Amino acid sequence: MKQYEKFVKAKPSNPCPICGVGDWCGFNSYIASCMRIKEGSFKEVHMSNGQVAYLHWLKPGAVNITAVILNEKIAAVTTAPVEARNRVYRDFLRLLSLNPHHKDDLIRRGLSEMDIKRNGYKSIPESDKPWSICRRLIERGHDLHGIPGFFKARGRYGGNYWTFDWQTGYFIPVLDSNGRIQALQRRMDDPNRGGKYKLFSGRQHQGGCSCGTPAHIARPENLKDNRVWITEGPLKADIASKYLGAVVIGSLSATTWKPVLQTVLEMDAKEIIIAYDMDATTNCNVAEAEKALKHELLRHGLKVKRARWKTGKGIDDVLVATAIKKQSA
Repeated sequence: MKQYEKFVKAKPSNPCPICGVGDWCGFNSYIASCMRIKEGSFKEVHMSNGQVAYLHWLKPGAVNITAVILNEKIAAVTTAPVEARNRVYRDFLRLLSLNPHHKDDLIRRGLSEMDIKRNGYKSIPESDKPWSICRRLIERGHDLHGIPGFFKARGRYGGNYWTFDWQTGYFIPVLDSNGRIQALQRRMDDPNRGGKYKLFSGRQHQGGCSCGTPAHIARPENLKDNRVWITEGPLKADIASKYLGAVVIGSLSATTWKPVLQTVLEMDAKEIIIAYDMDATTNCNVAEAEKALKHELLRHGLKVKRARWKTGKGIDDVLVATAIKKQSA
């Protein structure tokens, strides 16, 4: 029944249909509570704050309330502490599975089934509805406020519900130095829709929040190399760590090196090997980022080297190809 229809607050993008101003007033599809214009109103309502609201009947179709509700923004929230993010993300990934074609891709990249299970990669669901998964997380006692990747969508008839972007791909956990999941990166099936890798983050205008650009710390099962390596990308870091037997820090991109520097300093590392992709020789942005990172590492008294190779773009490609060659020899 329409008398129970939700009122929405007037905003600059959705002004009051009576006075045309984008604040103070409220309305739905058939009635407006205007704080400014008395003429034409059928009733005055005295508010608890002493102000008077003038109620006006609206002509049928004067306001498309569904469009107004869908366009209404929800305030962004502060990102939750890493402990809370870790708890939610781990339960979230437990509710998901890994599609066979994503598993095949990870194996092709050089990971074993044990590695895949240990690192926690999971597919973005294609059949389970995201709002249903969010409801299950809430039923488990999780608060999704401040958890990057989750945001609120407007219901058709008012209200809102938690959901997330379900463009197909798979999740890559981004771990901190204590092994906690601080963020999730997505390897997209269709890179033409915004890129190959995307963070599970954003939608601040829909109650979401940002995860920033944290560095990922990949640790091997058996440490063989005490040097700390730095490369581009969490997945690449996971693969390189496995074959090097070393701690590998993965920046989210070559240019987001500042979180990498902070992580290195927190780890009390002594020697650093930078293993950015070889396109640094042709990509000026990568070259400048690598130069800036090296300068800061040296400034803090660290020993820094640059890993180089002749074939293959990334350090992961080289390590996997070398391992395969040794096995076949």
